[in-house]
Amino acid sequence: MKIPSFLTSMGLFAFALLALPGASAQEIVSTNEIACSKGGAEACFYAGADYANGSKGLPLSKPKAAELFIKACDLGIPDGCFYTARMYRYGVEGIAADPARGISLYEKACTMGHEEACSATFAILRTAEKGEQDMPRLLTAFEKGCANQSLKACQWGAEIFYDGRKGKDPGHVDPVRAAPLAEQACDVTGEPYFCVIGEIMYAKPDSPAFNAEKALKMTAINCEAGVEESCANLGGIYHSIGDYERAYTQYDKACQLGNEIGCGAAKDLKSWLDEWAEWNAKQAAREAEISAMLNAGDYNGAVATAVSVYKSSDWAAKAVNAASAAGRMGDVDDYDLKVLELWFDSKGPGGVVKAEMRRRGIAVSGEYDSWAADMQTIRSANQRFNAARANTSSYRPIERGPSLGSKPMLSATDAAAQTREKYRYAHCTMNGNANRTICQ
Repeated sequence: MKIPSFLTSMGLFAFALLALPGASAQEIVSTNEIACSKGGAEACFYAGADYANGSKGLPLSKPKAAELFIKACDLGIPDGCFYTARMYRYGVEGIAADPARGISLYEKACTMGHEEACSATFAILRTAEKGEQDMPRLLTAFEKGCANQSLKACQWGAEIFYDGRKGKDPGHVDPVRAAPLAEQACDVTGEPYFCVIGEIMYAKPDSPAFNAEKALKMTAINCEAGVEESCANLGGIYHSIGDYERAYTQYDKACQLGNEIGCGAAKDLKSWLDEWAEWNAKQAAREAEISAMLNAGDYNGAVATAVSVYKSSDWAAKAVNAASAAGRMGDVDDYDLKVLELWFDSKGPGGVVKAEMRRRGIAVSGEYDSWAADMQTIRSANQRFNAARANTSSYRPIERGPSLGSKPMLSATDAAAQTREKYRYAHCTMNGNANRTICQ
């Protein structure tokens, strides 16, 4: 027990000893040590420091300091492991050198995220000079240390797993273990080298570490940082999953950064997007025209326009369904019915058309051996709608938007469909994209 200073100043030191039988200098206990005995991790470390320095009235005792430092280490204080590691590694007064125990304590401190401990662990376990080299042990420590925010552990571990630190540490390349370390190093430092490593290992479809969500994240980080290839790759990802507006934006950015392939892809995609916008505008105008006719009760005009002007089975189906619902199929021209019979099968609007033809007594192809009798009508219809029917054996025109001729650059585009679906799923669950067209 420590004797209050005011007692000694009053000459009552001897009285105090008489009042506390058995007290001695060895029994002096600091408040930190008391708190340590009750489970205070930091108190254990500070008590160890008091003994290590012989401060606060405590005797200098390296063994006692080591005991308290170890307790702090076990309670989660990495400095406790680190300072004790030095004592055992090299030996100090009262503690014999125990290099193996020293490296174990450095290693433990590293796994807890202690930067200097990771440096010491790297220096010892990587070199073969003293027969202590153990790369698997070192790499495991780096993985744990990186998870606990040691930047050195993240960086060195990523470099070794990626390419053996450019061949300096061969035999340990492992993309699956490298990728999360590179990602963490990228997140903490923003260094392009580690961000690009992360992108390479996460984004390549043939990589064992392929991860669509992380690939999108890492590629976007690199593109934002001005890596032209990353912008082109991000454009390729969006291109492959059908988000063409975003694909164009990334291709264009790659182009502006000097990527020639991105320039070509952006040009082709922009041309297609313009065509698509024009086609959508045309469809909107058709929607308005057909709707106006139907609203006015001009069912024959709506069907005739879809057949003769638009040459569109889609709009013809809309007009026929509306006429049928209104009980006005009788308004539709005989000739248009015969054309529609050739366009549709027997279901849906095709069934409605054939039913109306039978009601009027118009021969339906394939029924009553009517083919020869109907040949002239079919021939006339063929001439009239040749452009719409030329590419299908059933003479059924199918209206489509403009064809997308350009191909995405990223190798992911040529990968299996499941790879594209992984990218699409990741895209649609990230950043509030669920309402985008490709996600519905």
